[in-house]
Amino acid sequence: MEKAEKLANLRHTLAHLLAASVGAIYKFDNVKLTLGPAIDNGFYYDIDFCGQKITDSDLKKIEDTMRKLLPKWTEWSHKEMTKDEALLFFKNEYKTELINEISERGEKITAYTCGGFTDLCRGGHTENPAKDINPESFKLDRVAGAYWRGDEKNKMLTRIYGLAFANKEELDAYAIQQEEARKRDHRELGKKLELFTFDEEIGKGLTLWLPKGCLLYTSPSPRD
Repeated sequence: MEKAEKLANLRHTLAHLLAASVGAIYKFDNVKLTLGPAIDNGFYYDIDFCGQKITDSDLKKIEDTMRKLLPKWTEWSHKEMTKDEALLFFKNEYKTELINEISERGEKITAYTCGGFTDLCRGGHTENPAKDINPESFKLDRVAGAYWRGDEKNKMLTRIYGLAFANKEELDAYAIQQEEARKRDHRELGKKLELFTFDEEIGKGLTLWLPKGCLLYTSPSPRD
């Protein structure tokens, strides 16, 4: 449990570092930060880039900035805020929604600061990120779209995913595992073996069987 908690705290810390790096590159006045939790294999942060287009090709410069900032992240400080203080400090509609919900639940509103970056947060970080995080133990993985709070009625945000493990060896092992899984992806194997194909005009989820696939599909099983 202690190891799992430390890893979760490391990943959560990296989510904040990601947000700080995005702000350093794209300027905080031009982006709106929302939230960024730890997940099973790393972390993510959902960001409103306010019309700016972000793709996987942008990940390297963000990741490089994370590593550049990391040595300056030596300790955390936190402050308990009143609702009004928090609303005045975090001036975007996403943070406003979160602050109002925290206040309605009667919970404390806290902000954590590290390396000059402050975020709305309940805590759960590595004590000294610069010391505790190996710069080679994480990498940014991909960019995806995500509706705010998972509701399709809300605005589509940019979600940046990152991978993070206790050390570089575990990160490399995970990367190899994922690559092997991709090689065995039935969707890719089916195309390579000319078993089936898909056509977006007909329907993304509709399998179109090719001659080899039809033969395989209609062949009796060994138990028949």
